Amino acid sequence: MKRLHSILILLLLSSFFFSFAQEDIRVIDSLESVVAKQEGREKVETMLELSRAFFDFSYDDCISWGERAILDAVRLSDDELVAKAYWKIGLRYLNHYEFDLASEQFVIALKYLKGKADSELLMDVLNYKGRVELFMGELDSALVTYQMNFQVSENLGDELNCADVINNMAYIYFQQDDFDKAMNYFQDARQRYTLIQDTLSMAQCDNNISNIYVEWQQYDKAFSLLNNAVPVFEQFEDEASLAQAFQNLGTAYATGRVCFDSAIYFLQKSIVCAKNVGDQITLLEDEIELANVLKRMNRYKEAITLYQSVLYTSELMGYKKGILDVYRNLGIYYNEIGDFTTSAIYLKRCMDLASEKGNQLYINSVRPYLITDYAHLGLFSEMSRELGLYSDNYESIVGESNALDDELVHLRENAEGLLCQYEKQNEQIQTLKSQRNQYRLAFFGLLLLVIAAVILPLLYKIVRKNRTKTAKD
Repeated sequence: MKRLHSILILLLLSSFFFSFAQEDIRVIDSLESVVAKQEGREKVETMLELSRAFFDFSYDDCISWGERAILDAVRLSDDELVAKAYWKIGLRYLNHYEFDLASEQFVIALKYLKGKADSELLMDVLNYKGRVELFMGELDSALVTYQMNFQVSENLGDELNCADVINNMAYIYFQQDDFDKAMNYFQDARQRYTLIQDTLSMAQCDNNISNIYVEWQQYDKAFSLLNNAVPVFEQFEDEASLAQAFQNLGTAYATGRVCFDSAIYFLQKSIVCAKNVGDQITLLEDEIELANVLKRMNRYKEAITLYQSVLYTSELMGYKKGILDVYRNLGIYYNEIGDFTTSAIYLKRCMDLASEKGNQLYINSVRPYLITDYAHLGLFSEMSRELGLYSDNYESIVGESNALDDELVHLRENAEGLLCQYEKQNEQIQTLKSQRNQYRLAFFGLLLLVIAAVILPLLYKIVRKNRTKTAKD
């Protein structure tokens, strides 16, 4: 019976996709008949619609129509239309996980918008350019892009996009292990979402903040935020956000409560949600977290198989963060079990890719293990080189620390100067208070003398009258 039920579902799904494909064909035929009669800007807009319609039906035709739209827009000498066409084809590449090509289109689009007034199109291009840079592990570039985007969003008065951009910048700081700054930005974003009463975005922000509490080992706060966020995502039927929340719950259970069964349960729920919405990035992150849990449970074979699967998919997609995570995790694992040759291969790949992307965090995290590998393998020249770089990095950090110390000394000197000024001002205030008290005493003394000068003669007259009256009696 179960087999029959599955066959029936398959037949229903086949029928559904056939009808969906038929609808796609009708839309495409309609657009093709329309575009043949059009000229100018309208024709370009219809070509862009055709490109979108072909995405799930024929990717080659999708890109072809996008490129034709670009050519026609260029012939019209309409810079904003050209920028829009490049942006649209960039979206097609992004949705196909071709990050390098997507980034190229967004950069070209920005060139055509250079010098133009701030617009929603410029804001959209910057949004997606920043997203691609995040996927490619180019955190510094993404931060610059989002800073530009925030300025444009502020100029346009788009409060929602301002909050979204701040939220994305917070994520970058989180990836850079600057948790204090990440928390400040997440809280700023949440406050902005609260002002515009965006309940879903508020919950998504809480979901992000939970990551910081996990890093700070404040697990009760993390679980509290996540348990409040999940019902909101369920109410909005937002499976993409549910995937993120379940992933965070899995990580929190693995690291905080060391409850691996619960961690696996929530990570598997996240995987299901990510597959349902086609979120390949979250799916890969889930699998990396799941592999980490399996490794901690000493289920090494399963963990390695999962790491290799993630690496294969990440390389196909060009998802650099996934590649870096797998290289680092595999390199450290092989180092710990004494396979220093394999460890050195993965760690060196991680360092090379991180250097290419300017991601110092990955370099710093793997270099000590790589030095150990070279030492065990007798590769002393390589070991010496890495030690030198390690030393240079240390000296750089020390230099930055010294600069901060100098700044601190300068601030202390300023503070001491202000304190001296405060003490002088306080002395002046005390002197003024003392003078005021003396003036008050003098005033009241004079007042008493005046009163005495007036009252005493009166009393004297009264007493004299009484004496005179008594004498007569």
